[in-house]
Amino acid sequence: MSKVSEQQFCEILQPKLGDSWDRALTVFRNYGEILAYDVTNVLLHAADQGKADEVLGILEKHYESHLQFQHPEIRGTIEDRLLGVNPTQNMFLRICQQTLSLQPSPA
Repeated sequence: MSKVSEQQFCEILQPKLGDSWDRALTVFRNYGEILAYDVTNVLLHAADQGKADEVLGILEKHYESHLQFQHPEIRGTIEDRLLGVNPTQNMFLRICQQTLSLQPSPA
């Protein structure tokens, strides 16, 4: 998976996010290096659809509920042992499918 630096994030998204920029940068920093690509991807799609604030709200809530106490080097990689799922991967999938109505490209 590709990595996205903070500088790249700024160059790509600052012009697109307007008043939501400060929130987006905070989310990017909170999610950290491991999740930087996923955060950038969903925010790019959200900005294009005018849904940046909605997606930022989902990302902020997930951070508070699931990620803030995980060490940055493993943030977002931990599975729920009882359910056997990764709540962070599921959250990104729900954003893509439900909030942004994105469909996987045909193989």
